[in-house]
Amino acid sequence: MSSRSSSRSLDTRALLLRRVEYGESDLVLALFTEKLGRVSALARGARRSAKRFGGSLEAMHTLSVRCDDREHTELLVLRESQIVIPRSSLVSDLERMLTAGRALAWVRRAAPPRTPEPEVWETLEKLLDRLSDRTDSIPSAVHLAAAGLGLLAAFGWGLDFSQCVRCGKPCPAGSPAMLDATRGGLVCRACGGARLRVEAAVRARLAHAGAGVDALEASDAELALDLVDQAMRAHAGFE
Repeated sequence: MSSRSSSRSLDTRALLLRRVEYGESDLVLALFTEKLGRVSALARGARRSAKRFGGSLEAMHTLSVRCDDREHTELLVLRESQIVIPRSSLVSDLERMLTAGRALAWVRRAAPPRTPEPEVWETLEKLLDRLSDRTDSIPSAVHLAAAGLGLLAAFGWGLDFSQCVRCGKPCPAGSPAMLDATRGGLVCRACGGARLRVEAAVRARLAHAGAGVDALEASDAELALDLVDQAMRAHAGFE
């Protein structure tokens, strides 16, 4: 069978997660795509000429890419790439760019290869759009925390803030609770409890944020980000 007949062309939107130099002029890219989820792609000659892909191989922007998907190999070959949603205001703000980079790193490490993740894609796009909006006065950490809780839910690792994850006993709405992100949520005293005690109002805001509602306050961001990091480490196995 010829190489032409054993490959197919794939057109999809994508976000650049990482780029690694390969050989004298190539790049190996980690992409999170709308159609295939996380993939790796070889961009031949990308370092030799900026015109090769129109200067599009930068993080934070939404790209439209065309790749050759060949049989018997996980590595795609990038043929075309262009920016379809530029986020220049984001890449010019170091704090917000680092915030976005943290979310992209979560996805790079947690997303399984070649598995479409539409909710993850939507969550990332929404976060990047918000971080690139210069009129948005909400702290970037709040946006990241909400997105992180949403990503956990999208990957199937959402934290349960309503009942004990061991025995299923519901926690009254107005009561504080003990929480262990590595075990998936609340743990009642009868099941051993947890070190972290969360007040009822905070617990309610965390639960709504994980469901995609703009509920977090600035004071919640540090706690929420710590929970996301703990859960990601427990489920995805990275430090």
